[in-house]
Amino acid sequence: MKTITLYLGKKYRLFWVVVLLLSFVLLFAIIEELLIMVYLYFFLLFPLIFYAFSKGIGKVCLKDDKIVIYNLFAFPKAEIELNSLKGFEFMRDYYYSVPKGRGKYLGISGPTVMIFHTKSGECKAFSLFGFHDIKIILTYLQDNNIPFLNYKPVDSKDTKIKVTTYQKSGMQAVFAIILPALTLILIMAFITYRFIISPDNQVIHLLLCLLPLLLYLIYTYWERMYYIKMKDESFKIKNLLKRKSKKFKYDDIKKIAFGSSLGKGAFLYIEILDKNYKYYQFPLDMLPKREIKEIVTIFKEKGIDATSECC
Repeated sequence: MKTITLYLGKKYRLFWVVVLLLSFVLLFAIIEELLIMVYLYFFLLFPLIFYAFSKGIGKVCLKDDKIVIYNLFAFPKAEIELNSLKGFEFMRDYYYSVPKGRGKYLGISGPTVMIFHTKSGECKAFSLFGFHDIKIILTYLQDNNIPFLNYKPVDSKDTKIKVTTYQKSGMQAVFAIILPALTLILIMAFITYRFIISPDNQVIHLLLCLLPLLLYLIYTYWERMYYIKMKDESFKIKNLLKRKSKKFKYDDIKKIAFGSSLGKGAFLYIEILDKNYKYYQFPLDMLPKREIKEIVTIFKEKGIDATSECC
């Protein structure tokens, strides 16, 4: 078998490059007048960026007999021998146990978490967030007869489903749209007012530097406004502010998992894996958390292995 190398998506690599460049630009812009920001950068921001680069995954190499995972600095992070694998889990959070402790603790959460279980009882978990070729990894594991441990086939039932839209109330949707826009308007008004009064004010210069970041955060927040519309033979993942939607037929889906990126019920998302091992992930900020159990039940009645770790 020829070695297959998968790289982190371009936009995620570009994001880290932009973060570094903006940090240096901001650093040199204020180095002469705000020395405390220099210390803040070197003692807080730089270690955080270094930690992200060292812990994050930059590429995955699929070889004949093993999987080699590299960090963002292109140094080998882990080597997993195929003949040592008992199986793998995908689309679930990773919990670890502390020796001589009680209970389990959350290790890695969020979408695209993959956990490798070795025959010796060891677990190795990684987040593949940012990789667009997860299908290749899953197909590679299946071709090498590595069991998909947390996939449990479900028998479908002849259940009719009426058209139902699972979405937050209109007032919640209005606030989700208006509040970020209003915040941006107030900040712009403050910057304009202060700039007219004292154009040399350092705080204004700092806010101007951070304004693109604020715009990006608001845009990504609006991008998360997805909800679910279910019909008898299919369902759609729709965005509140955009016309784009993705339609799925129940018969084409292998596994579905609901989760939250930060705590129970915060930053909800859905992971979808079809029978061809194509992977999809959508944020669900417009989906009421209380409706997830009902949605999971419907998916199971349609013969889909559906789970939820957020409720």
